[in-house]
Amino acid sequence: MNDNKLMNRAADNIRILAASMVEKANSGHPGGAMGGADFVNVLFSEFLVYDPENPRWEGRDRFFLDPGHMSPMLYSTLALTGKFTLDELKEFRQWGSPTPGHPEVDIMRGIENTSGPLGQGHTFAVGAAIAAKFLKARFNEVMNQTIYAYISDGGIQEEISQGSGRIAGALGLDNLIMFYDSNDIQLSTETKDVTVEDTAMKYEAWGWNVLTINGNDADEIRAAIKEAQAEKERPTLIIGKTVMGKGARKADGSSYEANCATHGA
Repeated sequence: MNDNKLMNRAADNIRILAASMVEKANSGHPGGAMGGADFVNVLFSEFLVYDPENPRWEGRDRFFLDPGHMSPMLYSTLALTGKFTLDELKEFRQWGSPTPGHPEVDIMRGIENTSGPLGQGHTFAVGAAIAAKFLKARFNEVMNQTIYAYISDGGIQEEISQGSGRIAGALGLDNLIMFYDSNDIQLSTETKDVTVEDTAMKYEAWGWNVLTINGNDADEIRAAIKEAQAEKERPTLIIGKTVMGKGARKADGSSYEANCATHGA
């Protein structure tokens, strides 16, 4: 039995930490991190296979963060697993700190990729999924890892993600599960002002298994990951409809949610 009350509190902790880091640095992007906290919390606490004692274990699952500006979400999650201290979170975006604005690869701390340009994390994940297939062909079930990726609206729009998405579908990379944090908001506009394509149909056309869920609901996230893990022929895209800046309030109590300003407030 999953304790969703506990899960929601853990996700709220990630949200609060992410907002606090940005607030203290007076720089950064809290909105996406607050909306994506539910997915990353369920993934890390219930599904991601890794060895806390040996972060470099070759057979581990991989998690690739595409939107590097959502680093507060990843640092907060890793802090809950003991990889970062609260003092290190307080140093977010400061010169020489271990918590830069965009994560730098640090396997020992659970950061699998350096992420800056949007869309690049998508390609890292596809490459890792191809490499994992190669290793599994050599070593069978010893190398049974799953590759997880996390992408945002901006990453979905980038051309580099299109090419990697096509090859992943063509190769049938069923060991690749990508969560698309679809919150309809970007830095200066709503996404509908710049893109009107049907993302689900696009990935289906490339041969992906596509699931659409409420990306802030732990039960729906859990069910989608299980369904994606059971897929044996195609990579899976989980489109999570999320609330950007979930839980954020102004001083007067009104909502900051789904507000363009919150993306980089």
